[in-house]
Amino acid sequence: MNTITLRKEVSAADPQIIREIVTSTGFFNDEEIDVAAELAEERLDKGEASGYEFIFLEVDGKTVAYSCYGLIPCTKNSYDLYWIATHHDFRNRGLGKQLLKATEEEIKALKGGGIYVETASRKQYTPTRMFYEKNGYELKAQFEDYYDKGDDLVYYVKRIC
Repeated sequence: MNTITLRKEVSAADPQIIREIVTSTGFFNDEEIDVAAELAEERLDKGEASGYEFIFLEVDGKTVAYSCYGLIPCTKNSYDLYWIATHHDFRNRGLGKQLLKATEEEIKALKGGGIYVETASRKQYTPTRMFYEKNGYELKAQFEDYYDKGDDLVYYVKRIC
């Protein structure tokens, strides 16, 4: 039986681990992968002032999934879920759902009232959209050709208060 642990502290090794996790999914381009790692670097540099919070999920001591979230600037209780990703080798084991629930609990503990998520409409993101819908997120908006021609921005929201 595997031991699953969660941690919130960002370590110096985490930007590279995030790169590996996000790259393994096959969903993201180089620029997006850089952004994912940069958010952890910013958290290391600025601490809480960065506005980025993290939860890392470890299996037997190996970090295999993470989420990044934060209070949306100029709001009182609305949070963006910037990233949630599970390493390809650990998908379809319920780890993403477990991590999402832990993230929701943390946001609720911070007096968060809503979680806002954006994703893409491309076919490869069908499992991502299904993941959010199965976990109680409601499709609120879709902006045509947002990322590129034929690649819409899909916006989900979940109320947690």
